[in-house]
Amino acid sequence: MTKLRWPKLIMLLAAIYNLAWGSIISIDPQLILFGNPKTPFVLILIRCIGMLVGVYGIAYYFASKDPVRYWPLIFVGFIGKVLGPIGSAYYIATGELTTRFLYVNLLNDLIWLIPFGWILWQVWRRNLSNA
Repeated sequence: MTKLRWPKLIMLLAAIYNLAWGSIISIDPQLILFGNPKTPFVLILIRCIGMLVGVYGIAYYFASKDPVRYWPLIFVGFIGKVLGPIGSAYYIATGELTTRFLYVNLLNDLIWLIPFGWILWQVWRRNLSNA
């Protein structure tokens, strides 16, 4: 993992993406309703989720500076990227969400799952070799 160039770049891209996505969803939460009814409560919840996504972007920015030191931030993100699609699948199976919601998981979770997992693997291997 020479100079951690790829992990740093991946985490920087994740930071930019999360800051952008979080801002967009906070400003226009109806983008991810996919035909589901909008209520003030649902819009408030989506705006809160947008805020949380943006906060993840800040964490990913710090992780981009030193993935070895900030690997726990990457690990928390990885867990979220595993649990998000599981939760969506559950709510799609129960009829609470439409399958169109899977686009959210594709863009926010699944495309990042392998890169985050790879970074964690590289950090783990690096820490083992330095032990």
